[in-house]
Amino acid sequence: MFILPVARSSFGVTVMSRVLVIGDIHEPVSHPKYLQFCQDLYEAWDCNTVVFIGDLLDMHAISFHAAHPDCPGPSDEYELAYADVQKWCEAFPTAWLTIGNHDARPMRLAESVNIPAKYMRNYAEVWDTPRWKWVQDVTIDGVYYYHGTGCTGKTPALNAATARMTSTVIGHCHSKSGVGWGAGPTARIFGMDVGCGIDGAAMNFAYGKHLLKKPILSAGVVLDGVPYHEIMPCGPKEKYSKAARISIKGVPIWAE
Repeated sequence: MFILPVARSSFGVTVMSRVLVIGDIHEPVSHPKYLQFCQDLYEAWDCNTVVFIGDLLDMHAISFHAAHPDCPGPSDEYELAYADVQKWCEAFPTAWLTIGNHDARPMRLAESVNIPAKYMRNYAEVWDTPRWKWVQDVTIDGVYYYHGTGCTGKTPALNAATARMTSTVIGHCHSKSGVGWGAGPTARIFGMDVGCGIDGAAMNFAYGKHLLKKPILSAGVVLDGVPYHEIMPCGPKEKYSKAARISIKGVPIWAE
């Protein structure tokens, strides 16, 4: 577990973090406007710390489950994902990344055939992210961040926070998004489900085509230990829609 010490200014005043929390993006199948959305949030909230909440990668072709026949194979998926990860790394050169279950698929498969971790390359080397810290979890200003593997229920993050008795931020559950609170006689805690930034139309997610619950595209910001949840306006004609806004004779229209 990584616990960041609370910083203090030269005047002895506590300096707390302004954390942008980026949801599951499952490269190479993130929503094409999610990166811009996260960059805009970072600027708007004047953030100074970035946490990727995990499942940066989809690893669709490397899995215990059957792969969709229309998806790229392992080598092609790696090349596509690598190119996308570099865009994120350029936008956010320094970041924490809490390892998700999809990120860990190569390690898990290696273990299943008796290959020790010492034979595997580390995440930073594989994805060329020298200033990102790949960890299982991190605590910043008393708030616990981890991917959330195994969390379930109507309020997964609040459930996790209640179990730990610590304010907690998770991803993992694509259709859960928002902040829940709990309080007792002497303390108040929150749980924030960050949501995700995936392209739900990608073939990687074909399994969810007929599910009524759909992914919620969103991100989180934690300022001085207080959570704020941001929905990504990505519906038709909204700012981050996949459709392109163009003009014909000065009249704005939308086109796929």
